[in-house]
Amino acid sequence: MKVFRDGTVGRRWWVAGPRGTRWGIVWVLGLLSLVIGTTPAQAQASPAAELATFKAWLDREYPGYGRDEGPARFRNPTVEAAYPGRRFYYVLTYTRGIPSPYRKPLSLVVHVDESGIVTPLNRASPATFRLGLRKVSTAQDARQAAAAVLILALADPRAKRWPFEEKRFAVTRSQTGWVCTYRHGGGNYTSQVTFDKHGVLSTFSANLPPVG
Repeated sequence: MKVFRDGTVGRRWWVAGPRGTRWGIVWVLGLLSLVIGTTPAQAQASPAAELATFKAWLDREYPGYGRDEGPARFRNPTVEAAYPGRRFYYVLTYTRGIPSPYRKPLSLVVHVDESGIVTPLNRASPATFRLGLRKVSTAQDARQAAAAVLILALADPRAKRWPFEEKRFAVTRSQTGWVCTYRHGGGNYTSQVTFDKHGVLSTFSANLPPVG
């Protein structure tokens, strides 16, 4: 067995490189692993492809649905800051004080993953809002995350009827986590979002004034 300068013993295999140089096979495999490691990101579908997937899913799951906005990408700066790198898509039917003009009105927000799987955000299941949401570690984090969750829950990217301004959230921290409350005018209508001691979303509720 040959003893090399670095103290290792055994056989060392090489492959030919440019101008007769020799590259260690281990170095080459390391380079390949870097290339392979970037494959999932490169394989991620474009927003246009994800939107097409969402439209096909809507036609299949909710045939004949009605809406006032969408299908479209959900663009909101607060949501995009609280969910970095995560894209959402939506349809929205406006809340009215009269019966909807649509036979099958629909409002919802979904995420489409790189495999084309569509996952709706369900207001009855906070877990569907957790994936991709930044953990809370400061009061400002809590305000931003709470606003993002409630904006998504209402499926309204422009927050036209019920805006959620980060600065208007009251934040309380305890040993068990964070509590964020938002008053809509009077105290009778208060929405709330909570995070556990690790900064992970626990619960939320939207208590909104009636439509005038």
